[in-house]
Amino acid sequence: MIEVPRHAIDARSIREVDAGSVAAVVGRSRRPARAAGPNFSRSMDGILLARMLVADPGGLRSRTWYFARATERTVTRRFRASGIEYGFDRHDKVAGWRAGFWWALIARDFEAMGELVDYPVERLRELGDGTFDEFHYEWARLLQSAWRHGPKGAYAAARALDTTSRVGAQQVTDLLVRPAIEVFARLADGDSEGFDRQLTHALRLHRGFFDTDVWGHDPEGVFSLPLLALVCWARDLGYRTPIKSEYLPAGFIDRPDWLHSPELAGELQRIEVAKAGLTPAKAFG
Repeated sequence: MIEVPRHAIDARSIREVDAGSVAAVVGRSRRPARAAGPNFSRSMDGILLARMLVADPGGLRSRTWYFARATERTVTRRFRASGIEYGFDRHDKVAGWRAGFWWALIARDFEAMGELVDYPVERLRELGDGTFDEFHYEWARLLQSAWRHGPKGAYAAARALDTTSRVGAQQVTDLLVRPAIEVFARLADGDSEGFDRQLTHALRLHRGFFDTDVWGHDPEGVFSLPLLALVCWARDLGYRTPIKSEYLPAGFIDRPDWLHSPELAGELQRIEVAKAGLTPAKAFG
């Protein structure tokens, strides 16, 4: 059993920390991506999802799935047309692409994943304007290859990634980026015991990064996007170690069908009825 409790967080206090991340909302002023921030991906839906997960740490409620679905769509759609020259695309950087990859894994959204793995890494590099270290692009390329051909055999390449930061982001690299690479490496190697060990270590480092005055109420700390995605990938490949951590909502792990579930369909229907200002009786009678 893997057990790593979440740091104390109040849903009413969740807010974006002005320390840099990829904003994902049309019409909002975008803060510049900063290498020293977690840079998973920002969206209003993501903030609402974080608040839901404080009250629903297992990610078991249909309303939580509703906001997860909205977040996944917001994040992945920005990379599903390689020819776009304006709008989301010109603001996207490699951290935003990686967030899309993680969300496609969590949602088991194979259509989105197909387009994400075909997205040119060189384009991500061009859009990055030198904000991110080179290893971020090699990491993206490695993930694309692992999805196309399966993770088996990618162990050596993952371990060989030089994650020395040359842009002043060594702390976030050591606490959030490198641990995810090490968890992936154990997945690629088929080492279940090593996977358990590295996952536990990575969860503790995630907590260590966010259990601070600066990042304590940031929405990206409520759960670990990359680690949740890697556990979903591993579970779909047969990984079965029990996990108990609010950083890894079990509803997304144990219900690989959550995106297409009757519970979510019912929630979507209820919301559409509410938007239309109709009662269920009027809507269907």
